[in-house]
Amino acid sequence: MMDTRVEENGVNGEVKRFPIVAIGASAGGLEAVTELMQNLQGDTGMAFVYIQHLDRSHKSALGQILQRATKMKVLEVREGTVLEPDSLYIIPPNTDMTLDGHTFRLFDRADAPLKHSPIDVFLLSLAEKKREATIAIILSGTASDGALGMKAIKEIGGITFAQDESALFQTMPKAAIAEGVVDAVLSPAKMAEEISRIGENTSLLLNLVSPENEEGMEDDRSEISEINPDDLKKILRQVKASTGVDFTHYKQNTIRRRIIRRMLLHKLSTLPEYSDYIKNKPQEVNQLYQDLLINVTHFFRDPDVTDYLKKELLPKLLKNKSVGNPLRIWVPACSSGEEAYSLAIMLCEIMDEEAAYKPLQIFATDLSEAAITKARVGMYTVTDVMQLSSKRLQLFFTKVDGHYRINKRIRDFCVFAPHNILKDPPFSRVDLISCCNLLIYFEPVLQRKVMGNFHYALNKNGYLVLGKSETIGASTNFFTPVDKTVKIYSKKPDAVSTAVFDINFTPEEIPESSLPKQPMKPVIKELTASESQGLEDIVDNILLAEYVPAGVIVNYDLDIIQFRGSTSLFLEPSPGKASLHLLKMVRSGLELELRNAAHKVIKSGEPLKVTGLDITHKGNIHHIAFEIIPLFERTKEKLLLIIFEEVKTPSPADLKASFSKDRRVKQLEAELVALRQDMRSLMEEQEAANEELQSANEEIVSSNEELQSINEELETSKEELESSNEELITINQELQVRNEQLSEANDYTEKVIETIREAVIILDSQLFVKFANNAFYRTFSAKIQETEGRLIFEIGNGQWDIPRLKEFLREVLPKHTQYYSYELKHKFEGVGEKVLLLSARKIVQKTSGRQIVLLAIEDITEHRQAKKLLEEREEWLRNMANNVTAMLWVAAVDESITFVNKTWLAFTGQPLKNEVGLGWTKGIHKDDLETVLTTYHSSFIERIPFSIEYRMRRADGEYRWILNSGVPTFDADGKFSGYSGSCTEVHDKRIQNEELEKRVRERTRELLEVNVDLERSNNDLAQFAYVASHDLQEPLRKIITFSTRLKEQFLSIIPTQGKEHIQKINGSAERMRSLIDDLLNFSRISRFDKKLIKTDLNKVLRDVLSDFDLLIQERNADITIDKLPILDAIPLQMNQLFNNLISNALKFTSRVSVPTISIKCRELPMEDLKNYNQLEKHNKYYEITVSDNGVGFSQEFADQIFIIFQRLNDKEDYPGTGIGLALCRKIVRNHGGEIVAFSEEGKGATFNIILPAEHISKEGKENEYAI
Repeated sequence: MMDTRVEENGVNGEVKRFPIVAIGASAGGLEAVTELMQNLQGDTGMAFVYIQHLDRSHKSALGQILQRATKMKVLEVREGTVLEPDSLYIIPPNTDMTLDGHTFRLFDRADAPLKHSPIDVFLLSLAEKKREATIAIILSGTASDGALGMKAIKEIGGITFAQDESALFQTMPKAAIAEGVVDAVLSPAKMAEEISRIGENTSLLLNLVSPENEEGMEDDRSEISEINPDDLKKILRQVKASTGVDFTHYKQNTIRRRIIRRMLLHKLSTLPEYSDYIKNKPQEVNQLYQDLLINVTHFFRDPDVTDYLKKELLPKLLKNKSVGNPLRIWVPACSSGEEAYSLAIMLCEIMDEEAAYKPLQIFATDLSEAAITKARVGMYTVTDVMQLSSKRLQLFFTKVDGHYRINKRIRDFCVFAPHNILKDPPFSRVDLISCCNLLIYFEPVLQRKVMGNFHYALNKNGYLVLGKSETIGASTNFFTPVDKTVKIYSKKPDAVSTAVFDINFTPEEIPESSLPKQPMKPVIKELTASESQGLEDIVDNILLAEYVPAGVIVNYDLDIIQFRGSTSLFLEPSPGKASLHLLKMVRSGLELELRNAAHKVIKSGEPLKVTGLDITHKGNIHHIAFEIIPLFERTKEKLLLIIFEEVKTPSPADLKASFSKDRRVKQLEAELVALRQDMRSLMEEQEAANEELQSANEEIVSSNEELQSINEELETSKEELESSNEELITINQELQVRNEQLSEANDYTEKVIETIREAVIILDSQLFVKFANNAFYRTFSAKIQETEGRLIFEIGNGQWDIPRLKEFLREVLPKHTQYYSYELKHKFEGVGEKVLLLSARKIVQKTSGRQIVLLAIEDITEHRQAKKLLEEREEWLRNMANNVTAMLWVAAVDESITFVNKTWLAFTGQPLKNEVGLGWTKGIHKDDLETVLTTYHSSFIERIPFSIEYRMRRADGEYRWILNSGVPTFDADGKFSGYSGSCTEVHDKRIQNEELEKRVRERTRELLEVNVDLERSNNDLAQFAYVASHDLQEPLRKIITFSTRLKEQFLSIIPTQGKEHIQKINGSAERMRSLIDDLLNFSRISRFDKKLIKTDLNKVLRDVLSDFDLLIQERNADITIDKLPILDAIPLQMNQLFNNLISNALKFTSRVSVPTISIKCRELPMEDLKNYNQLEKHNKYYEITVSDNGVGFSQEFADQIFIIFQRLNDKEDYPGTGIGLALCRKIVRNHGGEIVAFSEEGKGATFNIILPAEHISKEGKENEYAI
């Protein structure tokens, strides 16, 4: 971009101007900028700034590389670096950069997720200065950085270039070109030629600079040198003749600069040359016309105004609206529609928030039909909407082919139409007019006209919105400010305005022949002290302020524009409504003379002086004269200067002495002559007017007859139009239905593309990505903002720059309308190596004629890997099958054998062709053939495994017994695919089995005989145990009885030692009886069959604790119990189980300690069930834990304590038989469970009892199971 900077040259303060050329690039930009620098001279007088996307973490060597390509100084920018000509400045890494005056300012690069756009940042900083002599260049690169900045430069009149197809990466240049803001698309070498040529034309180049006043705004009072006004008028007349738009009263310096910009682009040096150029090339007129219109705008352009409108003004306007009274808004100079759509979006947001929906009508107009067409479509690029929030994009836009389109709901609110605000009638009954940045291009005469039209168009309580650089100027009588912080004004309802929309309105230039022949009096221009620079100016100002004659400046309607001097003697405000009309303010007696004199001056164009008039003021008579002077040659608007003069008269004494009666008569006669002349003139004018009226009347009568005829034709045409209108309504309805169907079809197509699993990309004719579905982004880990709008070979940081892909898209596909199954392999970063199958189809859109390419990408990587693996597995299986000793075979669904291994062929001695199909049956023994085929055939029908032994002929001719086993096979979908099986030679084993079976039968008979004897022996043992226990109990009872009697009867005479002996006899007898009882119980568990029933372990435990009630109270034991389950068990044995465990817990606790017993229960999880191999894995189990704080035992004895008669403690300290825990294990195991113990000496013991919830019989039914 080129901008003009100034340097003050030492003492004399000479201003030195030089341009800036700003160059933006990204990937591939180094080659392009090197070529550009190599073709530029080192003394262009310009300053160059290169903004390159750099890695944020590595130091750049860019300066060293570019220094070798140019003779200019190459400098990396630092904070505060001052800009100088013939130098190249490079942005440092990890920064954003702007230019303040001619000093660089650096800022830290924004962190993610904010987008890094250093080119846009720099170009926008230059555009804010309103410097129009600028050049911006976009070279190779990805993404769209620079497009927004180029748009801003084009808006302020800069020159813009973009690299052509020589760019290695074309996304950045294409993005700028798509915005329509690029003046020329060139190679870097051609750009260098153009820059050098533009730089050589210094006079025109400097005329592009827009001087700035103190506030930084364009000072349109400055004049551009070397521009002939007549040449400029000639060009504007050419534009008017071609477009119908008169730019005469637009800001002339802006017009000149736009014309000069076009001249520079076309290598022209003078306005006559450019005039001839557009005469020979009419299309250039339209290009100039578009440049003059400056069709640039943005969504939500001014945040302060937007905030005020949304929060204050728009809700207020909506409040009183109803169905029959819609809110009407007019947006003049709407350009491509962003401002109108912004208002519609704000209104929708307001109505959505308040859930109150009111009718809206937004009329948006512009001179440019191209801009109106774009606005109606409502399609915008990514750059256009990049400033919008994601929420607004989601709610009000639809993404179409990489662009964003305004939703139909918003579009329906807006009506776009071409409209010339200076010629066409304004809209009426408008509530709000938003006219931003239009008036700044108009001169005051047009500004006043537009303000009158706006005042006329607005409702009584209407509002006007202007741009931040605009004001209402001299139209304070029409509008009053609403808020000082924003340029919003309300209509003054009492002001009178007339809409001026005469289509023939053009402030015409006055030809020299119509100028007054005699010298005009000089027009006094009021000066300020700041404009005077010497003593003469100061004196002139004092004289003008103190001694200037009274006068006014009026227009042709006699409205006063300015007052000069003291006019109180001649003018005074009239009572009632305020007015600046001359005839309403002038003193009585002057109205007629002023009206007549003004009429004569307007008609003749020559000054006129009137004398001899008298007025009365404050009781005194004053003699008055006035002179009217036309100001044609000094103003662009037709104005009149009226100078008033009071004529001094002599004193009454002198008057009486000097005047005689005759002189008085002569004076009266002179006045009468003058009146007669005036009357004659008026009569002549009246007669001429009568003749004109007579002629006009005749023309009207003739016209009336013609109109009558036309009216009849119109009636006929009306009927035809009504008929056509009905047809159009029908067609419109059909079209609407078609549009809805098309919309549904588009939605359906989008949903289909989004749903399919294969990646799909839609490309334009230049192979730029317009759309990609979710499968593409998912498969290749891509991002939408880095894909759409880019050349396909540039996406993914160039990962898709694949030679075979280029060959397919640029060579193979152009030769075919469609192409399927084009395979390529490529390794993608972060994704890995992919095998892709490409299918493409070219589609030509019928409406636009544009060609698109539908590219489907199928990822067959896993398929190829699976196929390769399958082939390897098949070969492996084949080798394995051929190397096993068993004979293997495979059959198809038609029962024919399709494969046998080498072992089979070696056994039969036949080649493979003789064995496949049904050839294998030829080797079966004839006695076994029918059985084999029957079994084989029925198994295929029922699709069940089979196993059959038969005799098959070996290679030596001997028939050998083999075992053939087959199983059905099914594919992945469960479809029957045949059988596979194996044959094992069992000849020797069969002979051995027959011998073994004979021996088994003999052994079985012997075992049956032994079993009978064993059963008889068990019965005898059981009877013996009963008898033995009865016989053993009897002597024990007698011992206990007689020892007790001995102790009771002879207690006093038995010595102490005798008493001890008796006590030992009783203790030994009791232990013997307890031992016998435990042995009987232990034997009964195995001897007697009991039925399992549903047993509530809670009740069983309560009964056991009841038996120990006295002991528990005696030991003050603390027992805690969880809820226990109900399960299949033998209640008596459960009682014995808990009795033994509770007894041990109380017994094996120190006498000095309080026994603490905890009984808990839980359902055993499946992962814990794996620790018990002897348990059924499919059953449900409960784990009951009995813990105490007794003496415990070493864990190494955890299994020994369950062996009968095993004791770990002295029986004197802890009495017992050593059978209790053995009995517990036997009870638990008889119930299909398990018991284990965990302990540590001195820290108590824990017994885990695992019991099944229910028992399943061998038949698989819940049953009363006998133990």
